[in-house]
Amino acid sequence: MQEKTSRRWMVGLLVLALAGGSWWWWRGRGAENSGVAGFQTQALERGEIVQTVTANGALGAVQTVLVGSEVSGKIVELFADYNSAVTNGQVLAKLDASTYERQMEQSEAELESARASLKLAEANYRRAKELRELELVSQADYDQAEASLAQSRASLRMREASLNKVKVDLEKTTIFSPMDGVVISRAVDVGQTVAASLNAPTLFTLAQDLRQMRIEAQISEADVGGVAEGQRVTFTVDAYPALTFTGTVSQVRYEPVTMQNVVNYIAIVDVENPDLMLRPGMTANAAVETARRENVLRLPNAALRFRPPDGAEMKVEREAPPPADAPEPPDFADRPGPELGPGTPAGAPGKKTKKNSGDSLRRVYVLGDGGRLAARQVATGITDGSWTEVAGPGLREGDRIVTGILSAPEHRAPAAGNSSPFMPGPPRGRMR
Repeated sequence: MQEKTSRRWMVGLLVLALAGGSWWWWRGRGAENSGVAGFQTQALERGEIVQTVTANGALGAVQTVLVGSEVSGKIVELFADYNSAVTNGQVLAKLDASTYERQMEQSEAELESARASLKLAEANYRRAKELRELELVSQADYDQAEASLAQSRASLRMREASLNKVKVDLEKTTIFSPMDGVVISRAVDVGQTVAASLNAPTLFTLAQDLRQMRIEAQISEADVGGVAEGQRVTFTVDAYPALTFTGTVSQVRYEPVTMQNVVNYIAIVDVENPDLMLRPGMTANAAVETARRENVLRLPNAALRFRPPDGAEMKVEREAPPPADAPEPPDFADRPGPELGPGTPAGAPGKKTKKNSGDSLRRVYVLGDGGRLAARQVATGITDGSWTEVAGPGLREGDRIVTGILSAPEHRAPAAGNSSPFMPGPPRGRMR
């Protein structure tokens, strides 16, 4: 009796195991075939897209002048230091002028001697001329007196020029500021001797008003086509990581700058610095705004990278006609591209034409009723790295766009001769 009861329990457990295994196998097959669950989706929505080009550059003054000395001498006085605000014509430094004062005294004496020589030559010439008219002197003596007069006049002009040169050198011993600005560097001290030879030694570095600054941003050759004058620029500096500053592109230079076989172009960005927070030499991490779209349909970029797994149930879905009250879609063939600067010439880079408007067609997948995927071809516009503009018909606001897989069912075909639901397959896990 006890043996029959044990057999009944064993048969019952076997039946339950068969039923549970069959149910689990058919459940897995159904999930594999349907593909309903397991897709990550996001509703298509409207928003703003800002396309930018990144660049790095150093902050500097709009104008920087190196103030040097054209004469040699020892620094005897300094009237400006680091961060000193100076005006045009203000005295910055003085050199020892004693040497040039003695040279001026010598030049003045030589000038007086030249004037006396000229006076004597003029008297000799007048006398020779009178005697020649009376034929009391030879023609040779008359010519000699005339030549001596010309030489004396030339010698006088030479002495006057020499004296003027010494006066100029003496004036250069006083160093003046050539503009209004700020002293950002001082290279000399009192008592130091400067020697002017082929190059004038630098004494001070002056920067124009630092309330107006600029960035020389290096733009990669792959991105320079979308950068134009008048575009807005945002940038940060390491000194103020929580603050974002703004500027405007004022010039894009044609000169290429090649470093380690990488070609860049310099874009000049004008920056307002009313609080004098920014300083010359700071490294600016800039982003040039090359295009902006507001209140447009936008796709998450993950949707453009998604591809359905093998075996997912697909549905060929024709594009539904737009509602009767829907506005007519714009002509995207002539829609301007990323150029935002004023005065942009026609045919500039970034302007879409009918010839290349189809180059931006991309495929995305919409999750419809019943969990079926519908492939759509859409024209895309600008992108900010996270979102991409929907630049043509094919999608509507609220569509469930597939961006990834939450649960990946197994699509492995069963091995030949082994279709038993009790043979364990690979574990079903989650894809991340």
